[in-house]
Amino acid sequence: MAVLVEPGRIELREEVRAAPRAGELLVRVRAALTDGTDLKTYRRGHPQMPTPTRFGHEFSGDVAAVGEGVSEFASGDPVMCVHTAPCRACFWCAQAEEELCERLMSTMVLGAYADYVTLPRAVVEQNCFHKPAGISYREAAFLEPLSCVVHSVEMVRQRGSVAIVGDGAFGLLHALVLRERGIDAILVGRRAERLESARSYGFDPVDARATDAAAAVRERTGGRGADAVIECTGTQSAWEETPSLVRRGGTVSLFGGLAAGSRVAFDAARLHYDEVRVVSPFHFTPRAVRSARNLLVERRIDVTPLITHAYPLHEIADAFARLDAGEGMKACIEP
Repeated sequence: MAVLVEPGRIELREEVRAAPRAGELLVRVRAALTDGTDLKTYRRGHPQMPTPTRFGHEFSGDVAAVGEGVSEFASGDPVMCVHTAPCRACFWCAQAEEELCERLMSTMVLGAYADYVTLPRAVVEQNCFHKPAGISYREAAFLEPLSCVVHSVEMVRQRGSVAIVGDGAFGLLHALVLRERGIDAILVGRRAERLESARSYGFDPVDARATDAAAAVRERTGGRGADAVIECTGTQSAWEETPSLVRRGGTVSLFGGLAAGSRVAFDAARLHYDEVRVVSPFHFTPRAVRSARNLLVERRIDVTPLITHAYPLHEIADAFARLDAGEGMKACIEP
């Protein structure tokens, strides 16, 4: 099991494998993906994951043991899942805002960078599915990040044109989901290898190193700006720049999270007199999870090119060191 002892330091530790309790599943991890949240946690820590902490939350695997009362799954079943599920009893769940469930963060499953992980009853009942033989464990592990993207796209209420700021995995996943819905996104990025990945998918990205991004987006949208802009870098400068890409009456979506305590500044006149709507999507709902599963299972988007490196579990420290240095996009850890 990988433990983030402190920012920048990962250790592998032995852990006693406990039998699943009633309603739970013990899953043998076959593929676990790195993501932006894990990398930010590796770099600076995370308020929801005080160190030392298990980490890793995008994964798929095989059922190793079944808790009492579980009838939907059996030992040996390949499964795909996400790491949280709402309580279905709190105020926010009653408002159909399950992504804000008051128990969500305190009950989330961490520790996918390990041989085994235990799924609690709520996840087993709501957000765990059989993995079809037609998709790989690596593809199945995309269920969690893709669920976040589906929820994000639904919040934007996208219309004719959408600009995406950020050419990492989340930026490309947004572009792929939007294209599947009939919208060709304008992807804005700065990293040569990632811009090339976008081109390999058939997108025509804006290279923000070589041109003014706002001017490029206006040029592609009849001089107005995009109907919606989705920020996927999680940087303060991008948050503050993003409203310059949207049209009057458009929507700015701040998808990439900033560190706790961060403060950003916007031109108040731009937001007010141009009636720019600002949203900030968080996490996902069970509905978004089901939609993301369908995208993967029906092969309506191809996620495998987003994985640029693969490592055995004992090389996880090296994997994060290389990601921290800017190498690659998403790594797959395969215990």
